[in-house]
Amino acid sequence: MSTRSDHPHAERPLVADELAMMDDVAATESVPDEVAQSLSTSRLHIQGAGADVHARLGKADEGDDVFELELPAGAFLGQAGRTGERLDRQAHVAEAGHTELMRPAWVNQTYQPRLASASFRHDAMQRIDGAQIEPYYGVYGPDDRVVYFPGTYPWRCIGRIFTWTNWAGGGGWTWWGSGVLVGPRHVLTAGHVCPWGSGSWAMHFVPSYWNGAPALGAGAQSWTSDYRGWNTNQTVAAHDSAVLRLYNPIGSWLGWMGTKTYSSSWNGGAYWNLSGYPAAIAGGERPSNQSGIPVLDDDNDGDAKELEHHGDATGGDSGGPFFGFWNDGPYAVGVTSGGERIYGTPFGWWDEDNNIEAAGKAMVDLVIWAHNNWP
Repeated sequence: MSTRSDHPHAERPLVADELAMMDDVAATESVPDEVAQSLSTSRLHIQGAGADVHARLGKADEGDDVFELELPAGAFLGQAGRTGERLDRQAHVAEAGHTELMRPAWVNQTYQPRLASASFRHDAMQRIDGAQIEPYYGVYGPDDRVVYFPGTYPWRCIGRIFTWTNWAGGGGWTWWGSGVLVGPRHVLTAGHVCPWGSGSWAMHFVPSYWNGAPALGAGAQSWTSDYRGWNTNQTVAAHDSAVLRLYNPIGSWLGWMGTKTYSSSWNGGAYWNLSGYPAAIAGGERPSNQSGIPVLDDDNDGDAKELEHHGDATGGDSGGPFFGFWNDGPYAVGVTSGGERIYGTPFGWWDEDNNIEAAGKAMVDLVIWAHNNWP
């Protein structure tokens, strides 16, 4: 994967009017047979079943086309993770620069997502006098997020991440977040979506997640073998980014976004999309996006940045990409980390209320390292 240094006045991304005048990029090839088969194949992963699992498959009822699989004690559906590495913020893991995107020749690219219905939204609460209260921190004025169907590139590359912190203990996932494909088997997300310190963990990434399943076929999902990120001491921070290594190379089938080191020269430009799976929009069962978001300010923390903005983000958006389009396609410049509120400064001069993206060289470094070390 090629890299290059970021320039203080780097070429800016495209704004909405420029994107509106661009034609969608049409696919030039048919989907290869092996890719079509991989995406349509439903796989059942069983951890810790032992060699006797073959003897436990039988019909549930005589005459029915229904089979039953008896799992031995200690066996679970899915694949457990292997390693999780937390890096000191002073560590240097790769050269600064960017990573390239990849759009498969058999996939259409659209600059705006195909809008869909939310199926439901959480209603805003009201005070006794009728004034509306927005109960979800991180929404500025009316909620501008829209639901979309994740069929085209790059919208299909964004997915929902399910995290287990006690895999050996059984039970369901502990929390969820969002992420985006940035390589053949590489996912970029927020560090706090990862199960730091868990001795037995699992993470399941489902790009194009739509109403409980991947929209692009049963095979468009993968469990995570490894993750790597920065030590943020559990705070909303510039270093709140991580990369995952997937067991299956689903990025080779679906494509992936590139990444860029954010330039302060882009501050104030309404370039950015924020996508993810927030609970407040369709219960996290469908993806949402807000476009045309400007970065109000960026704060440096070593080789990382915090991007401050008033785009709408709530629980479930964590780890989703903050990205824009250049002439050659989409690049992520940050991942959604959370929000900050600073009140009570003298005369209110330094009060702040912003949503925050983790960004900068530190984020791109992780992706470059993953490309170079996780084939």
